Amino acid sequence: MSLVFLVLAGTLGIVFLWGLLAPRSQWRVLNAWSVSDPRASEPGSISYGLRQFFYALGLGSMVFLAIGTGVNYLANLPKPPTPLTPMQLMWGTPAPTVVNRYVLGQTSVPAGLVDQPILGYQAWAPDHTPDYLDTLAPFTRVGTPVINGYIGEDPQPDLVGTDTADLVVHVRGDLLCVPRAAVVIETDTTVQIAIEYGLPIPTDGSQADNVAACSPNPAVSTSLLIPIDLSKPVGKRSVQALDGTEIDLVRVVE
Repeated sequence: MSLVFLVLAGTLGIVFLWGLLAPRSQWRVLNAWSVSDPRASEPGSISYGLRQFFYALGLGSMVFLAIGTGVNYLANLPKPPTPLTPMQLMWGTPAPTVVNRYVLGQTSVPAGLVDQPILGYQAWAPDHTPDYLDTLAPFTRVGTPVINGYIGEDPQPDLVGTDTADLVVHVRGDLLCVPRAAVVIETDTTVQIAIEYGLPIPTDGSQADNVAACSPNPAVSTSLLIPIDLSKPVGKRSVQALDGTEIDLVRVVE
């Protein structure tokens, strides 16, 4: 609708401008053909002056209308999307938390836990841990200050879990569950990784049913980065799931 008004205002504006600057030319083109004697019927100077006055008013109105309509049209255009932050470009939303643990993988898949699909990984050269990892909040489980069976071990004093890691893997785990174990199988050409989820180990000695409680594709999840320590840096080795499917590499975005 705004564009229609702009076209209308522009057309009338041209007519008014023509009448303001050349009223005699306009009368001869638009009106002279309708009278038998154009010279005798031509308006006088006072009539032309009045026409120019009203054309000036009309032209001003059209300019005002065009400006107002244009401003309203621009104000109602869809807003451009907010540029994504480096964290969103790497890991999506919401921003992930990080497991502040020293994690060494085991070579066999533990029974009774749930394999959590790995969405991506990020690796780095020795002593070049990405700085942004230090800005991430550590993973916590609401209402469980001490998580029995939590993956890995506490890092050494004055260190965090990513300080000694060779890569991090990204998972979106079930909100009710926690990462319990990492499976890592290394060769000269590949690094195969799996992350196993489960409920915290009950303190009363009972056995939790992790398979029933922890979905591998949960409707409500937490975004989590898990640091993994390898026998050597990833280098040119392929990072895979245990079935040989390559895990997506997520490059560092500054």
